[in-house]
Amino acid sequence: MKKVTFISALMFFVLQGCTSSREKSILKNDILSDCNKAIQNAIVVDHISAPVGARRYYYASVAAYEALVPFYPSQKTLAGQLHGLKAIPAVDTSKGYCLDLVALAAHTYVSKIVVYKEDSINSFRTRMLSWYESKLPSSTFKNSISWGDSVGAHIAKWSKSDSFGYFRGRDFYLAKDANGFWQPTPSEYKQAVEPMWGHIRTAAVPLKPNQGSSVYGIGYGNKNPGVIKITLSNCNDPDSLAKHQNLHNNWIQYSLPEPFSSDKNSRFYSLCKEVYDVVNRKDSNELRIAKYWDDNPNTTVHYGHATINILKVSPAGHWLGMFSIVAQQKKYSLIESAEGMAILSSAIHDAFVSCWKVKYETEYVRPVTAIRQLIDSSWAAPIETPGFPEYPSGHSVVSSAAATVLTHFFGEYEFTDSSEKEFGLGTRTFKNFRAASNEACVSRLYGGIHFVDAIEKGKILGNAVGDWIVGHLVTKK
Repeated sequence: MKKVTFISALMFFVLQGCTSSREKSILKNDILSDCNKAIQNAIVVDHISAPVGARRYYYASVAAYEALVPFYPSQKTLAGQLHGLKAIPAVDTSKGYCLDLVALAAHTYVSKIVVYKEDSINSFRTRMLSWYESKLPSSTFKNSISWGDSVGAHIAKWSKSDSFGYFRGRDFYLAKDANGFWQPTPSEYKQAVEPMWGHIRTAAVPLKPNQGSSVYGIGYGNKNPGVIKITLSNCNDPDSLAKHQNLHNNWIQYSLPEPFSSDKNSRFYSLCKEVYDVVNRKDSNELRIAKYWDDNPNTTVHYGHATINILKVSPAGHWLGMFSIVAQQKKYSLIESAEGMAILSSAIHDAFVSCWKVKYETEYVRPVTAIRQLIDSSWAAPIETPGFPEYPSGHSVVSSAAATVLTHFFGEYEFTDSSEKEFGLGTRTFKNFRAASNEACVSRLYGGIHFVDAIEKGKILGNAVGDWIVGHLVTKK
């Protein structure tokens, strides 16, 4: 009798360790963080721009979220909310699935298509599939991959309708040879990066055409739209745009940047002098901040006759990395992580599109060009000036949008960012996400690559994007 009881108990524990054909298991709760690392690795070897990198995270993150939604009755699909996204096919939820494998399959199916060197994604996917196969029943393993891949195929097809493919090879840009306009900058004098990116389809934020002296619009609803011009004089707190206007009934518009002037008493000259003086004081802490937030995945440096490409995380990868750090600390579930990454990557993608729209409509001069012309012909910034126009600061737009979304999910939360540690830049601790965002913004002044106006106006635009995303994308039924 005791022997029978022992065998029965043993069988019970064995069966508990297996997944039946109808169970929904989760083996690796943080799988999406690993998936994002795979994209990050592809970005640094592909040598692509920050906006292109953000697009990769966006589509892959949406794929993972949409693949999981049918298994969580409280979750709402983003189909019909993201521009052009139609409902995914139905799934037989009565079968057995490993949900993190579902998310992995969907994420990597998309990411191997949107990257250039897909080997880095394929090797990661193959390695992880082997790990899952050793731990799951064959039917569960096959069901999970089949469903994840089918959603991935659906998202990949949708991604091809955003005009990205159309503008490849059609993005030639001729810089204007006139004072105040952007010119290729030293030391690389690279051609303009992604001049047509402002025409790529946004995730959800509606963009409004130019009107007169203003250059940008984000729509906040369709009922009785008004027009409010946002300038530093009437928006003293760019960190909290929502305090200053009803975001659901207005368009936010930008005024043009400060006109070029060689007059030493002009405001433009004072903006140049500010950047010049900040860099020349060579404050070690400011320089450390500038390098920490550089986040240029396509940086080139020269040592004598040698040219070296420096590998760095992209802005999207940096902020998604911060999300992963805090999500793990707060013990986020798989669906909570998928939801957060989908919303955050949507905001970052739209921040880049809206920012690039303004950049190539204003075509504004970079500090290094103006300073060399007006103050010091041999002056150089401590970090490489990226190859695109000045206004507004991309870091400010993206960081502010990201901080808005992260605060929405996590609230006021002190955390240590270790996203840059593997790139030799150590860690930094912040009292909240807005503090991290503000440091990222001012880092561009410390690095000598942005005027303060581009930074402050970028905050306004970024917070508008973030506010719109968290206010309009609904993920709960």
